[in-house]
Amino acid sequence: MNTMHAKVVALLAGMALGALVGRAQTGEEGLRFEFREPRQRAYRLESPQVAALARSLAGNADAASDQADWLRAWPDNGSENYIEICSRVLLQCETAERLAAVLAGSPTQVTREIRPGFVVLQAGSPLAAAAEAARLAGLEGVLVSHPVQRRRIALHSGYAPRPNDPYLTRAWHLENRNPVTAEAQGFDLNVRAAWTETRGEDVVVAVADEGVEITHPDLSANGGNLFHYNFHSSVRDGRPASSQASHGTAVTGLIAAAGENFRGASGVAPAAMFASWVIFNSFGSFIDEQAAMDMFQYESQSVGVQNHSWGNSSLEQLPLLADESVGIENAVTLGRDGRGVVMVRAAGNERAGFNDTNDDGYAQDPRAIAVGAVRANGRVAGYSTPGATVLVSAFSGDDQVELPDGSLIDHPSLFTTDRTGSLGYNKDLFGESPDYTFDNSLPTGTSFSTPQISGLCALLISANPGLTYRDVQQILVLSAQPLDWADPDLRRNSAGLWFSHNTGYGVPDAGVAVRMAKTWTQRPGRTSATVTSTSSRQIPDDGLRVEVSGLRLPADLESIPAFPIDGLHPDDPTSSLTLVDVGQALAPLKDDLTGKAALIQRGQNYFVQKLNHAAAAGAAFAVIYNNTGGTERIVPNGADIHLTPIPAVFIDQDKGTALANQVRLYPGTKGKLSLDKVEYALPINDPLICEHVRLRVRTSHARRADVRITLVSPSGTRSVLQRKNRDTLSPLSEWDYYSAAHFFEPSRGEWRAEFSDEAPGVNGRVLLVELTVFGVPIADVDADGLDDDWERRWFGSLAWRGWDDNDGDGASNAREQALGTNPAETVASGHVEFTRWDDRIARLSWPGLNNQTYRVRVFDALGQTPVVDEEVPGRFPEAVWFGPAGAGSQRFFSVERMPAP
Repeated sequence: MNTMHAKVVALLAGMALGALVGRAQTGEEGLRFEFREPRQRAYRLESPQVAALARSLAGNADAASDQADWLRAWPDNGSENYIEICSRVLLQCETAERLAAVLAGSPTQVTREIRPGFVVLQAGSPLAAAAEAARLAGLEGVLVSHPVQRRRIALHSGYAPRPNDPYLTRAWHLENRNPVTAEAQGFDLNVRAAWTETRGEDVVVAVADEGVEITHPDLSANGGNLFHYNFHSSVRDGRPASSQASHGTAVTGLIAAAGENFRGASGVAPAAMFASWVIFNSFGSFIDEQAAMDMFQYESQSVGVQNHSWGNSSLEQLPLLADESVGIENAVTLGRDGRGVVMVRAAGNERAGFNDTNDDGYAQDPRAIAVGAVRANGRVAGYSTPGATVLVSAFSGDDQVELPDGSLIDHPSLFTTDRTGSLGYNKDLFGESPDYTFDNSLPTGTSFSTPQISGLCALLISANPGLTYRDVQQILVLSAQPLDWADPDLRRNSAGLWFSHNTGYGVPDAGVAVRMAKTWTQRPGRTSATVTSTSSRQIPDDGLRVEVSGLRLPADLESIPAFPIDGLHPDDPTSSLTLVDVGQALAPLKDDLTGKAALIQRGQNYFVQKLNHAAAAGAAFAVIYNNTGGTERIVPNGADIHLTPIPAVFIDQDKGTALANQVRLYPGTKGKLSLDKVEYALPINDPLICEHVRLRVRTSHARRADVRITLVSPSGTRSVLQRKNRDTLSPLSEWDYYSAAHFFEPSRGEWRAEFSDEAPGVNGRVLLVELTVFGVPIADVDADGLDDDWERRWFGSLAWRGWDDNDGDGASNAREQALGTNPAETVASGHVEFTRWDDRIARLSWPGLNNQTYRVRVFDALGQTPVVDEEVPGRFPEAVWFGPAGAGSQRFFSVERMPAP
């Protein structure tokens, strides 16, 4: 009898009981066993469990029959993935003869023969089974010897178990629910619905930044690879460039902080590997263009995703240089065996400077994914740079935001890894977790929304390694949803997809995206169609106007020059409406302004307060005039003015005062907003399903700041490519503008480019306009973006359009065409999935529709009164309900779609 066996037999006989109980009380390790599974593997029974067994035995070996049927045993490598063992032993020997010899003298009984030489033994208790299995495992000729196990295996359900990371509740961007009740506390990425399929295994995400603290306890497990590189010093070293370099460590934690390790919180892809690429040195200088070219194509067969949380921060346009573009092209065409490296970029934090993503040659690049930032409440962050190239958004904090009443608010910040010890953003060394940054210690910005999308991209190509970079872009588009339906810029394109220059197509749902990736069919190769005009035309100077009409109107008030606000813009003329002088609009207006326009004087309160008062009273648009400066005009911005629901313009004090007097004298005076512009018709004859579009522009205008450029598709979707800005020193010579607003729209028809000037004194001409539409060719005689054969197959005719939803399941025909689903059949309309959110709370999910209500009822027994009867608002594409799972083994759940009121 070996030493371990003797020790256990002594325990079962009641010997050394006091010593074992003493160890349990002091927390020291309990018993350790080595089994053959057939590989040799050690397990431990921790001391509190062993002590409880010893007490139950109370010195009597026969008391083992009263012992619990199953005991937990933990692998002796530190893993928390325990097994449970029972009183049976699985034993396999090399031969049947050897089995007979091994069993000689064993206290167990053979209860089942699996095959010759392979049997099941019955011991007196789980502890006795462990001791006997360990003894037998050490004998010659034994191949398998271990207690029969019950392992932690679960159904592949729609929601992953809650990780054991202690600060997961602070990582609200992953799951924003009350940890006790599961009640939604705001929006999130819904990553637990994705983690049932993948956590990013086998994907490397490169973080091109200022270096990463690779040894951070929450990062080290995912940073052990050979792909780290410093592109300044040309050495394989991804460590931070200086003691002040904290940005990269925070970014990396949001992507790939390890999960299930009892530390911090998880990244979006907690099983993905990361590579630290140092591209900023200790002085904050970026690498040269040759090094940048090398960086973009570095290790492109091994790296699947690149994260770039950096970009243009100046007023001038920043072009992508030719050799850098070659590096990017090599990465997306040759990388990942031709499927392409997925590049993810920050949209920028320069809204206050009137920047646009199209001013940044990196963020506008259609080969990359430009990411905006939204607050926890789903509204665009006040700093997030807008633009037609913003594809999707994710979450970030937003500090010191001005509210309409003049107060300030801090929106919730993220939780992520920080430099350890005294380094990093978090300077509270004696706080609860100094190696992480959260609350006010983490800076805000699209730098931190971007890595969330990089992590999601890692999940997608882990779930389906065959995805191309274009496939990933389109899955993000189709899995995203606007979170702020009050965003005044939100428009539905002709494919039925909602787009805003503030947030792109919205925030992707990670669970929806990964499910799409699993069944996605690789898109056909991309082609393009181009049309060019070299007609030289003058851009009308100072063309934004308030056109006034009425009795005895002075000539100088007939067309008043105006500046735009940072918000809705009158690209098309408004109706001519009665102007109502509402003074400074310091309080809610008592007059009904429905079908009218508000004339408002600047002063005493925020512009956004004035405009919100006017909108609430029903005004269709507003004209704000200055209260100082004579002929001075400004562009109102800040305090979320870009979210006001009506268009407005700003005129000078002299004209505004005169107009106010005119309105008081002649109450029927009318006004409308108009824009004098030059237009180019650009017909595309090739039928494509649109992806990105490019507008190449050449002008002689000497001041870029004044020029507004928009592009209108044949379907009527408008892309704002350049707005009035502060780059007063640069001419607008030649630039390529891009848009992502037209995904899945039809290409064929007349596109329209519009140019206007919105400031006085400098003018110029348009010299060249070249439109290129990129997409997938189809047969499309009715120019609706639906392949004609596809339409005839499903509908029998060409009568329907891309934005139609023939089966009423919430997915437009264009969306169903892209996904390969049946547009004439509601997707899984009766399917309800049950999973457990935790031990107490159940989660139901089903295909959902926006603006639809569902009734959820829960029964302890059929035919009885429901214990839960709730109405749940729907959401496309998936509606969810969280509630009590119940203590019993049976519970019945019912979901019904409520009739429209």
